[in-house]
Amino acid sequence: MKKKKIVAIGTLCIPHEIIFEILKKIPVKSLMRFRCVSKSFCSLISEPLFIEAHQKLSTAQFHVSCSSLATRENVIQYFNQSRFSKLHSLASTNGLVCLWNFYGEVAVCNPFTQEHIFLPNQRPSITCCSLGFDPTTKKYKVIKAQYYILDDRDYSCKVRYWIYTIGVDNLWREIPDCANIFPIYNFVYIGGVIYCVNRLSKPYNIAAFSVENEKLIRMILSPDEVSTSKSPPKIVEIKGQVALVDQRKFGGDDKVSLYVLNGTGETETWVKHIIALPLELINTKYLPLFNTNPKGEILIPDAGRTILQMFLYDIAKKDWRKVDIHGICERVHRVSWVGVLLNLVENIWSLK
Repeated sequence: MKKKKIVAIGTLCIPHEIIFEILKKIPVKSLMRFRCVSKSFCSLISEPLFIEAHQKLSTAQFHVSCSSLATRENVIQYFNQSRFSKLHSLASTNGLVCLWNFYGEVAVCNPFTQEHIFLPNQRPSITCCSLGFDPTTKKYKVIKAQYYILDDRDYSCKVRYWIYTIGVDNLWREIPDCANIFPIYNFVYIGGVIYCVNRLSKPYNIAAFSVENEKLIRMILSPDEVSTSKSPPKIVEIKGQVALVDQRKFGGDDKVSLYVLNGTGETETWVKHIIALPLELINTKYLPLFNTNPKGEILIPDAGRTILQMFLYDIAKKDWRKVDIHGICERVHRVSWVGVLLNLVENIWSLK
C-alpha cells in the first residue's frame, strides 16, 4: 500500500495532495513568497509537475476583462524598464516572453516572477524570434531567424536559423537545411511545433519546426485563395489550431477572411470563415492588427484612434465585444504588444 506524503504546517499535518491542490490555485506573486516558508514548500513549488498543473489552471481561468487587465498592471510596468527599451518586438509562450530587436539583441523574461536573461548577441542582422517548449526535456527554446544581406543593389539575402535552450546553452546553435524558409511577420507555437509563413515560396506555404527535434519537419500548403495573393497572410493560433488571416479587406472594406486548419495528416482541410469587421474599423485607413487569445477569440486593437479599446471576436457566436484597454495604452506605445500582453498567463517557471 502506497504511503501518503504528509506536509507539516505548525502543529498540523496535511496530506501532500491537499497542499498541492491548494497551492496551484494561488497567484504567482504569493507563491514566490511561499517558497520561503519551508524547504518542503520550496521543493513542491519548484516541481515541473506542479508548475505544469498551475499553468493549466491559470490558462483555464483566463479571461479578458477590465479586472484581468488591472491585475496585469505590474506586468506592464515591468516591461517599461529601461533595460528593455531597445527591444521592440515580442512573442509569448505559456506566460514567458521573448523580446528582441533587429540588431540581434534577445531577452527572455518571466514578468510574474520578475526574472529575465539576455541571450548572447550575434552578428547584427534583421532578426525574428519565437519561443517554444520542449515537452520531453521540459525546457524552453528560442528559435531565431536572421537575414543576411548578400547584395544591397537587388536586396538579395539568405536566412540562417539558430536555436537556444534556456538554462542549458551558452551559445546559439545553428539549425541546418532551413535556408529557403523566410518567415513573414511572426511565428506561432502550438503543441511542440513552431509554425511560420514562408515568404520565399509561391504559393505562401507554412513551415513547421519541431522544438524537440530542432529541425524543419514539414511544409503545409496554404489555401488557394491566399496562396498567390500579393499580400501574404498572417499566421495565428485558434484554439490549438493553425490559422491564417487574409489581411486584405473585402466587400467595401467591411470583411476579412480567416482560414483554420482542421484535421491531421492527409485529412487536413482549411475551413474558411468570413468575418465582418466592427463598424468602428470599417473605412479606416488602418489595416486591422490581428492577434488571438487562449480562448480562441480574435483580438483587434483600435489602431485608428488612441488605442483606448480592443475588439474581440468569438468565432462560434460570430459576434464582437469591446474591452477597455486604457491601462495598457498609457504605458505601452507599440500597438503590436497589446494582444500579447493580454495573452499572458501567470507562470512560475524559473529561467534558471
